[in-house]
Amino acid sequence: MPSAIVAQSQPRNRASVAAGNADPAAPICAAAPPRPASPAEIGELAHSAMLAELSATPKPGLVDQQDCGSHRDMGPDTLVASAAAIRPFLERIAADASGAPAAPATLEAARRIGLAAEHAMFEATGGINTHKGQIFVLVTLICSAMCRSGALSPLGEQEQTRFDAWRAAVQCLTKGMVERELACLGTFDAVSNGERLYVAYGLSGIRGEAQNGFPSIFDVGLPTYRTMLHDGYSANDAAVHALLAIMTVAEDTTVVHRGRIEALAFVRWSAAQAIARGGLRTADGRAYLDHMNAAFIDRGLSAGGCADLLAGTIFVHAVAEAYGGRQR
Repeated sequence: MPSAIVAQSQPRNRASVAAGNADPAAPICAAAPPRPASPAEIGELAHSAMLAELSATPKPGLVDQQDCGSHRDMGPDTLVASAAAIRPFLERIAADASGAPAAPATLEAARRIGLAAEHAMFEATGGINTHKGQIFVLVTLICSAMCRSGALSPLGEQEQTRFDAWRAAVQCLTKGMVERELACLGTFDAVSNGERLYVAYGLSGIRGEAQNGFPSIFDVGLPTYRTMLHDGYSANDAAVHALLAIMTVAEDTTVVHRGRIEALAFVRWSAAQAIARGGLRTADGRAYLDHMNAAFIDRGLSAGGCADLLAGTIFVHAVAEAYGGRQR
């Protein structure tokens, strides 16, 4: 396993949590003085989030440090190479979005850079789609952090909490996306898997998730991730629990593509069972995660969309930590 993606697996010392920080939704580290957002640093945080998502173990049905899950065409090395190819484009997106209006045109410009990142991904992986959905999630989150009135703007600092500003900017950037890109499609117009599943089942997938302000990240994944860190667990364990929480709510079209609509209910039920058994907090939960992984592999299921939202969750947390001085 490449050393670049190995995460700590032991719970953190509770003393490492900032004194007096009783709110799991508050930053773990003491707030730093406000400073300008750096496109280079934002790009690096996004790239690090990609590697942290890959590193998190166990992730039932997904590539992790334990196995390749339901994927026969890729492994950790493939995903590391893909993330490295995408990395330069993340900084470019942050730089271009800096100070731009929170409007669909800003996101469209960033998505053009994202398409170049996709081409670099396919070249690095020999044509394997490793991160296409994750590119979309990170492009949208980077734009909504850097744009005017976004999460790292003075307006966001003065009038709203950062996360509220971030979500509002996401919604401004993606306004009308489902209607423009999905609702107009007919049976013979659909090309991508996401488009076909919208026509077949009305699933808006990651576009609908973004248009609604990423509720699976801000309402589910992020609070779970930060609560686990606050309780002294490692970043690895926090990521696994955030993934499970996201699995219980996300409309993951990757799951439906692989296993039909019935598979979505199975994945949600399985994740809820893992959480109810304690997840990585208990021996029973850990044993169930092994069972869940085997069941997903047997059915060929991979919650790739949930993994993309996990990377987004880790990125949002990392930005909040790096630029904590801007938080009210």
